[in-house]
Amino acid sequence: MKKHFQRRVKRHPVQLPVAELNGQPVQDTLVVDISSLGARLETTTPLAPRNPVEFVLSLPGRPGSLRLTGTVVWMRPRLDQPGRFQMGVQFYTPHWELESLVAQSGLTP
Repeated sequence: MKKHFQRRVKRHPVQLPVAELNGQPVQDTLVVDISSLGARLETTTPLAPRNPVEFVLSLPGRPGSLRLTGTVVWMRPRLDQPGRFQMGVQFYTPHWELESLVAQSGLTP
């Protein structure tokens, strides 16, 4: 039985490449949705729940990059793509500005 709950903030579906994951350059990691409180990443580098995570990404139309930090709250393999994993990250502190940054970058449908 699936649990239903009210989300506190809106998640935005995106396809943003991650340039760096835990201090290491990566080319195979994406942010697939993001909110002010967290993000869902898809990667070949699985991190177990409760591990700290830091990642760097750029938003189109915005100079510079964003460095976001948090904790992995869940991780599961992609059954349709062996060797790839999705993980949920809860940010240490809310990034309320992400809501407007994502909207301004034209990433939301």
